[in-house]
Amino acid sequence: MSRERVGLVGRHQELTAVGAHLGKPVPVVVRGPRGAGKTALLDEVASECRDRGIRALTVELTSTSPASGDETWDLFGVQAVLRALRAGFTDLGGSRLATALAAVNQLCTPAVYESPVTRARLLHQFQRLFESFRGAATAVVLLDDVDAVPATVVAAACAALRAGCTVIVACDDETVALELTAYGEAAGHVVELGPLKDEYVRELIALTARQQPDQAVTPALQAALGSLAGNPGAVLALCDLLLGQGRLTQVGGALCLADPDAPIALPAGHWLVQRIARTHPFGLRLLALIADSEWFGMDDLVVFADAVAAELDACGRAVDELTDLGALRCAPDGGLTLASPALGAAAVAAVGSDELCALHLAFARHLLARGRGPAHALLPLADHLAGGSLYGATGVGNDVGGLDAAALLEDAAHRVQPVNPTLAARWRRAALTHCAPTDHARLLTGLVRELTRIGRYDWLGEVVAEASGAYGRTAGHSTDVQDSRELTAAACLAALHTGIPSLAGIGDAPTGPPEAAGAAALLVGRWFGANEPFRSAELASALAPLGATCDPPAARQPLPGDGWFDPVGMFESVLGPAYGAPRHGPLALCRRIVDGYRRGQWDDALSAARTVTATYPAATPVRELARLLAAEMCMCRDELDLAEKWLGEPDGRSAFPTLRSWVEMGLLACRGQAEATLAFGRRACAAAVREAKAGDTAGLHLLIIRRAFLASTCGTGDDLAEIQEAAKACGSPAREPSPVELLVTAVAHNSFPAARAAAAALRTKGYRTELATAYLIAARTADDARRWLGAADEIAEQVGDTRLRRYVKSLARARGVTLPRRTANSRSSTEVETRIIQLIRQGMTNRQIAAVIRFSEKSVERHLTRLFAKTGCRSRLDLIAAYERGVLAGT
Repeated sequence: MSRERVGLVGRHQELTAVGAHLGKPVPVVVRGPRGAGKTALLDEVASECRDRGIRALTVELTSTSPASGDETWDLFGVQAVLRALRAGFTDLGGSRLATALAAVNQLCTPAVYESPVTRARLLHQFQRLFESFRGAATAVVLLDDVDAVPATVVAAACAALRAGCTVIVACDDETVALELTAYGEAAGHVVELGPLKDEYVRELIALTARQQPDQAVTPALQAALGSLAGNPGAVLALCDLLLGQGRLTQVGGALCLADPDAPIALPAGHWLVQRIARTHPFGLRLLALIADSEWFGMDDLVVFADAVAAELDACGRAVDELTDLGALRCAPDGGLTLASPALGAAAVAAVGSDELCALHLAFARHLLARGRGPAHALLPLADHLAGGSLYGATGVGNDVGGLDAAALLEDAAHRVQPVNPTLAARWRRAALTHCAPTDHARLLTGLVRELTRIGRYDWLGEVVAEASGAYGRTAGHSTDVQDSRELTAAACLAALHTGIPSLAGIGDAPTGPPEAAGAAALLVGRWFGANEPFRSAELASALAPLGATCDPPAARQPLPGDGWFDPVGMFESVLGPAYGAPRHGPLALCRRIVDGYRRGQWDDALSAARTVTATYPAATPVRELARLLAAEMCMCRDELDLAEKWLGEPDGRSAFPTLRSWVEMGLLACRGQAEATLAFGRRACAAAVREAKAGDTAGLHLLIIRRAFLASTCGTGDDLAEIQEAAKACGSPAREPSPVELLVTAVAHNSFPAARAAAAALRTKGYRTELATAYLIAARTADDARRWLGAADEIAEQVGDTRLRRYVKSLARARGVTLPRRTANSRSSTEVETRIIQLIRQGMTNRQIAAVIRFSEKSVERHLTRLFAKTGCRSRLDLIAAYERGVLAGT
């Protein structure tokens, strides 16, 4: 169904190779793995034949018929050819073809195949049937899915070839291909269908969903598919499944993947899943166990065979067959891994959590039964004990061969902590389900701190939910009140980081004073219920049981991120080293959106904004911030209708009224409503100053700068005086001005020194969006306006800010300068190269840079080689110097 919908993608070269043989009596074998697009290619060839006036007959060879059932007796595949000719008789037919059809139909019976003489007669008539089909014209016979009946394909193909037809066969069996290409002078006519290239995978997804995918969708699906990433059939099947589940959804003008951190599984009906389930009764259990284990090797097959009551030889054969299928990979050291994470997720889903839990525990018991006790198999035992404890089966298997499972898991966690803290935390979490009630509070407290330190707030939320009733069993202990306070603070921490407002633990402390949960419950209630951002002092109060503190100066400065709302920065300031920044979840996405906007990585910022919108429906400050910045970026790219949709109506009270006014003012200006824009700017600035005096400075500098730019073109002296007065709310006389404060000073007072200082500071931080603003402000008063305008125009071009480019050009005309002309050999760096230079400035090696930007070390070296060639620089120091001057000029 999907193939009919999207047609052929990314196979132009293969189609040309097949087309070169049309009209010649030769066999052409189209070979590729299942799902590679062989049928789609044959359909396209048939269409091309019709366009060129060539007769084409598509035959689907099969061992069964919808009408007659089993056709295994039909050794030549005659019945399939007859069905195809009858279906196309209206276009292909004539009296000669009708006579040949009747003759072959009369001969083709099971009894005919019993005698060599009658078989020969049938084969002769079969050839005459193809001659009648060809007539005096050129003809092509396309045989699809021949692997289903490999014994019949050679006979059918040879009959068609002797009749002078071109025969095109689709198969994945190399043996069939060799038999056919050995015919006559046709040896070597094999067209291989390899994996699709990345750009074609993206096109395939777009055609399937009828919507251009967000930049994160294709890599996410490819990562899930693994070895199947370039297989069109697997891509289509996964897209259809995710569309049906609502996980692939349209957001902000692009197809977005909701909840990208959740597992992505192949459909249960996918041929590979079905074949494994059909071929081996324990195949899916083996794949599920490998997917859910930290390590699984060939040596473990002995224990697995015992655990599932299977023969060891059968398990070995299964591994060989699964490896040949491409489902498993076997490393030189014997380690077994899944070639496709999506296949592993499908296996886990098919097996079910209860059976997987039992399988892990059975594996652990058989490890012990074979004499591989804790002293020799500590880490494998811990791994399988953890796997048997983390699927809601609390207390199951506490007695595993008489072991103290909790102690074993703690010991194993202690050993792996230095090299793999995430695995150590997983094992400590499993120890909670095996420990004695008197040890529960101690283990829980340590685990909460550890999960906070490594940034696993998804696990923290699950641990809090599981432990919410534990204190009822330990009531009366002296630690109950403090423990319940810590649990409540942990629940607050998890709720904010996961975006799940209903986590257990908040306000449910079974013992202690009412104020134990008050600050945390209030904070979470305001965040999810009233769409109100928190401040550092409020956060420190809510998380005080976890050791959070807040200095008075920090409490007065609720936004540590230069006037930007930065919740991760607030957590870092109140919890210090005990806090690990999240890699996933709404707060991680919030930082990615703000950093992406400020650093000029707008495509990435928009992608993160779509993910927030698709994954977290609750009205929170993060969701509103995402929509506001997405609206701003779309507006700057002249996508005004899309910007209006992103802006929408606020869900109740706006979390960031000043930021919202900044975007609304920009939209009014884009619509050409000058007077309304100025009037709106006056009201918005007055309201923003009042918000700033109350402690909310988010977006104030952006609003002031925007109003100043608009006032400079169509405002009055009164506007300038008001702007200068509003600028005072951005600064603090007690410390050095920040880059955004310097920007506000520069724009309010037309100060070139302030603009130059702001540009230097912003260039160091890599905030390219605000850097372009600093360049513009400097260009208004600088003697050398051309240099500053050229730098601003370069940034605007890189981020796609068409609005800024128009302003740059108008200012250039006003200043009487021409912009520098950039050619294809421009020395400006790409986004990735800029990031590499920033990391070089921090003293990082190529290997360290590769780890940060998630590239290979060779890729980093290639980027550096391009940079040296492009800039003329001879060393890393030259690159840094060129970067700090604002241009990547040669030395």
